Amino acid sequence: MPTLSSRRIAVLGENLVDLLVAGDGSVNAVIGGGPLNVARTIARLGGEAHFVSGISSDAFGMLIRQSLSESGVVVSLPGARDEPTTLAVVELSPAGPRYHFHLDATAAFALEAQPTTAALAQVAPLGAMYFGTLGLLVEPMASLGEAIVMSCDDATLVVIDPNCRPSAIRGHVEYRARVARLCSRADVVKVSTEDLAYLYPDVPVPEAARAVANLGARTVIVTDGASPVRVLGAGFDLTLEVAPTEVVDTVGAGDALVGGFLAWWTQQGLGRDQVGDAATVTAAVAAAIEISRLTCQRAGAQPPRRSDVVALEGWRRA
Repeated sequence: MPTLSSRRIAVLGENLVDLLVAGDGSVNAVIGGGPLNVARTIARLGGEAHFVSGISSDAFGMLIRQSLSESGVVVSLPGARDEPTTLAVVELSPAGPRYHFHLDATAAFALEAQPTTAALAQVAPLGAMYFGTLGLLVEPMASLGEAIVMSCDDATLVVIDPNCRPSAIRGHVEYRARVARLCSRADVVKVSTEDLAYLYPDVPVPEAARAVANLGARTVIVTDGASPVRVLGAGFDLTLEVAPTEVVDTVGAGDALVGGFLAWWTQQGLGRDQVGDAATVTAAVAAAIEISRLTCQRAGAQPPRRSDVVALEGWRRA
């Protein structure tokens, strides 16, 4: 049986609202942010997710807090912030979505070192720590998050998901350098083929993925939409098929995969020592793919709950 502490997962990163703008100008507000989606996935699957992010006191912030509570996520910094909620304006078109971010002076990233580290100390030791997405590039969260990751306990599994957003990145050299430093401590790095194209321009995907591994990451998970998922580690390079899926919405698919991986891993009582085992990692990624597939079959980045997956292969004993 996994110990209580081995199940605790800290999820560090942004929460935001996507303002989905249709061609006729109508707007639909949907809560989101990769880390928020990861935390909700973990908690809905029965994991213990502690979400580390600034949440606004505005109407959007109240909606975000309610959604986290309904999913069973523990908000590590309970106080509401005066800054507004972070916004992503998403223009929807047949050619694909266009993103415009409103990040500066918003609540999600406005973390202070003392209360943040104190909140994490209250739930130590952690089984796992996740850091990802816009939190890697917006201060003060970016520098504080890096410091927290690099000082993690030796027993804590670290998962990094850069989920690169080129339109929001101002200091490209500095950003790539931070990702490289974080990868040196990471046990698992999840990247898409688009992430690799940004981090390593004009480098073929297999070589770029290996470059991430060479930075120190023990396992690299590469996603490419409905194409097979590639998993690289010391001594193994595997591909896992993604079963045909009737897709309703791909928003949050990658986040659901990461959250599914972390929920499965901690519920199995696994730690850092098993990250190098090809069979164990393969089983975890296969289980996570199923969570991502289920999420894609629903509108609005709604990950499944524990009751939805207990009959699935890989989740029966998780």
